[in-house]
Amino acid sequence: MIGNNGINGAIKQGIEKVRGLGDAVAADAAAVFGEAAEAAATAVATASDAAETVAATVAAAAGEGDAENQRIAVLVDSATDVPPEVVEKYGVFIAPLHVNYSDGDFLDRVTIQPEEVYRRFETEIPKTSTPAPADIMSLFDRIAAEGYTHVIAVTISSGLSGTYDLVRSIASGRADLQCAVIDTKSIGIAAGLTAVLVCELVGSGMPFSQVIARAEGTAERSEGFFCVNTLEYLYKGGRIGAATYAIGSKLDIRPTIKCNEEGKYVVCAKSHGRKGSLKKTVSLAKKVAAAALEEGRSVRFAVAHGDAEAEARVIVDDLKAEFPQAIDVIFCQISPALVVHTGPGLVGVGVSVL
Repeated sequence: MIGNNGINGAIKQGIEKVRGLGDAVAADAAAVFGEAAEAAATAVATASDAAETVAATVAAAAGEGDAENQRIAVLVDSATDVPPEVVEKYGVFIAPLHVNYSDGDFLDRVTIQPEEVYRRFETEIPKTSTPAPADIMSLFDRIAAEGYTHVIAVTISSGLSGTYDLVRSIASGRADLQCAVIDTKSIGIAAGLTAVLVCELVGSGMPFSQVIARAEGTAERSEGFFCVNTLEYLYKGGRIGAATYAIGSKLDIRPTIKCNEEGKYVVCAKSHGRKGSLKKTVSLAKKVAAAALEEGRSVRFAVAHGDAEAEARVIVDDLKAEFPQAIDVIFCQISPALVVHTGPGLVGVGVSVL
């Protein structure tokens, strides 16, 4: 959290201490229950929930103002995929990443759309860069001019982009706004799920600090899995070596990637062929959801695609049929800024554990 009056640093430390206490209680409970895995898992979830609830209460009580007088804006970068209908409903502010070609610079989903990026892959693979500092400063100016008092910014992983640090730096200089910047440690629709939750909580009238505590806890428990259709773009982008590219392509090995705890890309599974890769990606998401439901938590899915709509819609139907208790299964298109690094045919499945 970025504080303007000196109290927010203490609030943040208090939240972390309470969460740490919850983790310790959870670990003790698991040790006591020994092999009773189900009881231990329930104790862990209960302790974690208690810590998060107390953290939010402590933060709210620390004096961040009357919730009724708070006007909270939600800001995201364009690689944090938020469905257009959510953006419109909650008035989300978006800082576009840059898509850089040899013949010019384009703003993600502003001056260039996904379809054009896919079309131009045949002639050039572009590069991406963070939003321009001036653009972010302009967004904060707009937010202040529209009468907002608080800002919650949700960004893609600091392990993949400098966007989080950039937004955080600019937010820290805003004496006129109370700001918090959430590093999702993820990307695409997986990061977008946290932003969707923030929108809903803000829309419900929840106070600023409580929204932050809930969103950060959910982000830590949530996962996103991405099925890559080809190794070509990972190789050209320097994310895999020549030997891996050559052997994987010859054997038709398709990786499933996710972000690790540091928010960096890792290969979490390898499958033979497109069909096997899609199946594996979905099964990983289902496993996370099933474990969360066993612990008594709620889940929300999101399915996003980069030029693979038909396959993605089949996955949506599958998840709805197998998990009717899920809050929702969101569907949207993946940001070009992500597809640039993985190529067309990308399918992502996110699970938000609430």
